[in-house]
Amino acid sequence: MPSIALLSDIHSNIHALRAVLRDVAACLIEEIVFCGDIVGYGPHSAECVKLVRESGGRAVLGNHDYYTLVARERPGFLPSGPESRTNPVLAGIRHALNSLDDDALDWLGSLPMALKLPGALVTHASLHDSRNWPYLRDAASALPTLELLRDSEVDVGFFGHTHRQEWFALPGAPAPEALPGKAFRIPEGGVCAVLVGSVGQPRTRDTRAAWTLWDSDARTFEFRRTEYPSARAASDIREAGLPESSARRLVSGS
Repeated sequence: MPSIALLSDIHSNIHALRAVLRDVAACLIEEIVFCGDIVGYGPHSAECVKLVRESGGRAVLGNHDYYTLVARERPGFLPSGPESRTNPVLAGIRHALNSLDDDALDWLGSLPMALKLPGALVTHASLHDSRNWPYLRDAASALPTLELLRDSEVDVGFFGHTHRQEWFALPGAPAPEALPGKAFRIPEGGVCAVLVGSVGQPRTRDTRAAWTLWDSDARTFEFRRTEYPSARAASDIREAGLPESSARRLVSGS
């Protein structure tokens, strides 16, 4: 059954991205959609941007992508002290900025904040406060976004940012029904925010790359996991001189 593959939070992890794209190629899909944060944390920003562009998929802007663009326009955005090299977010942004050429940066700058899919919306963090990048961590923090979905033309939203795979349903509306495996069906009238997981920096104590499939005809989504050489990816982070915490996350999944 045709599906859309949703990949988020690659974070410059080329090993995870290649592995997931191989899995995606084995599926019967209509489209690949990247849900933001192609860069950050890892050392392979240029390679990941190139591969995303070559995939032919669509993409939205993530907060690490955005911060890298801001750093290009405002040289003082990144502090000059040692924290810019020891803080994993700042160090990843600095590395991305130094790795990407103008064409790649211009492409990142062309990405929209949101995309419409068949039966769904996609944005990186939330619908209710997109420029401040809030996390949908629980039912309470997801409620404003769920209310916007309820009032929109579609009632399903896909999000990255938390690096987790989970869903939140609008109170009082039908909740997703569990299917075999890691799949769920959203009943008619259901309003749901689905967090698609992280390809490059999973944080659920599972080191495999995480992504999601969406079938708009059946109103089903399925959480997927893909094995990749996480130890090699961690070694690349260390060799690039990026913070140890970014490497440890890949081998601990947290």
